[in-house]
Amino acid sequence: MKRENKTKTSLFYEKHLFCFYLKHRILSIRFILCIMLSLLLIFDTSKNINFEAVANQHITVDKLYWSRFIVPFSIFSFWLRVLPVIIAVDIVSGEFSNKSAMIIYATESRRKILAIKFLAVIMSLFILMVFYFLTFISLIFIRTNFLVSIPFILTGFLIIFIQLISYLTLTFMISALTRNVSISFILPFFYLIIESFLEDLELELLSYSSYTVEVFRFFENLIFKFNGYFTFSSVTVICIVVFFGLPILVMLITFYAFKQLDIRVN
Repeated sequence: MKRENKTKTSLFYEKHLFCFYLKHRILSIRFILCIMLSLLLIFDTSKNINFEAVANQHITVDKLYWSRFIVPFSIFSFWLRVLPVIIAVDIVSGEFSNKSAMIIYATESRRKILAIKFLAVIMSLFILMVFYFLTFISLIFIRTNFLVSIPFILTGFLIIFIQLISYLTLTFMISALTRNVSISFILPFFYLIIESFLEDLELELLSYSSYTVEVFRFFENLIFKFNGYFTFSSVTVICIVVFFGLPILVMLITFYAFKQLDIRVN
């Protein structure tokens, strides 16, 4: 009976802490700025879209959605990749800056609190992406009176969401290991800047975007079936493994390394 009460108390604490961090994320000024930035990206892109091509049956609404929304934002949009950096920059380091870390980590295990924080920022990013996609899909429907097919919506959402989770996990790791808000923003932002130059320097293996491009091509060929077939080479397999597996690896490293740190605040 005591063990059951202890379990219920622990679950209540975890739910309360998760709700606290989630509310703190989505009600923050940064999250509102992220929404405004996403709206600017959408409306800036929509100005260059020929919606009349769908009405004139020159192109399907699915291809319009894929070529004018998923392709630009998945491969070329720098500011979209900045959004997870803004969301997660101070999720751990902020508590060390305001000297409240010792109080928080004295109540429960570090891994449990870190896991709750990670779930909170993932949910914040998910809410932002749902808003982001619904806005653009609604815009397409208003301008064309056609709805994008659900498989196309889910495929595009999956690619962009996993891509942004990777940058979020990078920011989360730096925030947890450096415990400094400024460094947690500067390092991921610097990586986003130099990422586009890594391929020119023949260092594309260090560029996550290069893996994203290959994964994107695979899914594009899969759903559109260009020329009646799609390729599935060893390079594609490696890129898919890195694309989906890198966020998991980064988080495992973060959980292990953070447990070894001396978190006492000077």
